[in-house]
Amino acid sequence: MTDDPAALEGPLVRVRMTVAYDGSGYHGFAPQPGVETVGGNLRDALERVLQDEVELTCAGRTDTGVHAWGQVVSFDAPADRFDPLVLGRSVNRLCGPAIVVRDVERAADGFDARRSATGRTYRYTIVNRPVPDPFLAHLAWHVDEPLDLDLLRLGCDPLVGEHDFSAFCRRPKLRDGGEASLVRTVRRAGWSDQGEGVLRFEIEANAFCHQMIRSIVGTLVDVGLARKHAGELLGIIAGRDRSKGSQLAPPQGLCLWAVSYPTR
Repeated sequence: MTDDPAALEGPLVRVRMTVAYDGSGYHGFAPQPGVETVGGNLRDALERVLQDEVELTCAGRTDTGVHAWGQVVSFDAPADRFDPLVLGRSVNRLCGPAIVVRDVERAADGFDARRSATGRTYRYTIVNRPVPDPFLAHLAWHVDEPLDLDLLRLGCDPLVGEHDFSAFCRRPKLRDGGEASLVRTVRRAGWSDQGEGVLRFEIEANAFCHQMIRSIVGTLVDVGLARKHAGELLGIIAGRDRSKGSQLAPPQGLCLWAVSYPTR
């Protein structure tokens, strides 16, 4: 970041950037003093390349150990220093391969990576076989007991639609001391068999609350192991009691896969 005050002046352009990262070695996305985060490293690299201060907005604040393929960030950059190709290549040299810029483009002035988003898609990967896979250990949850794929799929049906997901979320406190709404609209949710014991859960919603997907996956795994019945999901959702759900699925299996925006 430059100390030249003149560098902070002049016309700006709004930038939209698609980023992929392996979250294994990071304390989540959001920049935090004293710890290494995806957003902190990305911001530092951008400031070094652009020689200007950068304030990042991301589509989804992933937690410690969570990955992304389609994270979207937005920020303002000096118009006279913005070259999408050069910017992407330069940041990748500084941050890759753990953090990679997949796409850079100029966005409309009012574009905001979080507020402009209309939906997010996450994937969760499980290795379901007796022996762990060392090559997938940082990208998947190893469950050694056999999971019933039909039961996993049945458990997804109650999730679709608009619900209060208090049973699956940590409830944040608002600045005024009130409670935030945990009502979300799930558009689709389902499991697929990727072969060789690899199962994938994919879920799309308008937005997600903190730990919602990991809590859902942990509960669905109990359904797949016949520890819970698929029909119990309706009661768990309606009860809004987080203690009725199951353990959180570990973070390494979760990936922010894509973010959707209004068609341009």
